[in-house]
Amino acid sequence: MNLPNSSISSSDPLAPPRRRERLTLFVWVVIWLLVIDISVGLLFAYPSDPRETNPGAASLYFDYGRSMEGRLRRATRAYPDQSAPITTAGWYEPLEAGERLEKPGGVEVTVYGMSHAVRLAEALHEVSPRYEVRSIGAPGATTNWAYGAFLRDPKRAESEVAVLAIMSSTLPMILSPAPMNWNTSFALPYTADRYVLLKGGELQAIKPPYESFAEYVRTLNDPEAWEVALDQFAQTDPFFDPFLFRQTVFDNSTLFRLVRRAWSQKRDRAWREQVLTAQGYDPESEAVRTANAIVADFARKARREGILPVIYIVDSFGYGDQLSRSLSETLAKDSIPYISTHRVVDPSNPSGYLPDSHFTDRNDRKIASALERLIDRELEPQPILQAP
Repeated sequence: MNLPNSSISSSDPLAPPRRRERLTLFVWVVIWLLVIDISVGLLFAYPSDPRETNPGAASLYFDYGRSMEGRLRRATRAYPDQSAPITTAGWYEPLEAGERLEKPGGVEVTVYGMSHAVRLAEALHEVSPRYEVRSIGAPGATTNWAYGAFLRDPKRAESEVAVLAIMSSTLPMILSPAPMNWNTSFALPYTADRYVLLKGGELQAIKPPYESFAEYVRTLNDPEAWEVALDQFAQTDPFFDPFLFRQTVFDNSTLFRLVRRAWSQKRDRAWREQVLTAQGYDPESEAVRTANAIVADFARKARREGILPVIYIVDSFGYGDQLSRSLSETLAKDSIPYISTHRVVDPSNPSGYLPDSHFTDRNDRKIASALERLIDRELEPQPILQAP
């Protein structure tokens, strides 16, 4: 009697068609993923009106990974009053200053930087009976933007004091001329100067392809001009990433947007860890060297115009005093006055910060009082020494 041959049992018409089952299972998984993807997109659709600033937490969450180009086109219209408010902030042209009430016999102070700097300006104006405080700021502004604003400020010579802000959590982004390339959470189309260190230690400023809302809208709506602008960003901005920036058909997929969002967060963490963390900083990194050069150049130019330069060092939660350490040599060598927030607010204590990374109102006032005392000392007339 011949026994059945197991080597040919797979040809038995009654054997289960495993390959077909796996293929069927795969097809159904894909179908259900598509159903879930489309359903989530419909249920939590982001508002089409660019003026809508409160889309809801779920809609905001599932939209986070949309390409930056897709966000910009959705948020931008021909005129500022029709576009998303965030697209109209931070432009160099025109440079908008926050003016506050004059004080009898007051001394004017101008603060340049991000929203943390604007909050400091408000607090200083509140706590000081002497200082009249202007502020020129942009959402998430890095120090290269702030320095460019100082250089473009037509009224800077009217101030006796200029305060330039720098923040630890965005120090690596000092190399970026466009926050839309690194801040993947918000569509911020404003631009900044890109500073490059030359061999002799001098700074060379590369101007952005557009500096006003009107120029931006014209560029965005002109395919050729837009490609030229993006090519400049690709060459000058280490944060420019076509995968994160370019609009594709996959922008319509909530699942793909989540993947893109995860990649952007991983990339940003890697950038920060290469430059500055709570454990230390890399003094040879381009970001640290550029930051020191900007601080020194700002102080020289301000003093040349009879303005007292002050550096406002914002120590973000969890970063310790590493930013102060990374600038300490330049600050000491050039005798540049500065205030570092870690001396007022413990950067390891979350209670000193708001959920959006700003200091609490109370801590802003404490920092402002420390700044007031610093400026008082620096502006105090120095005694004239008599020759023997």
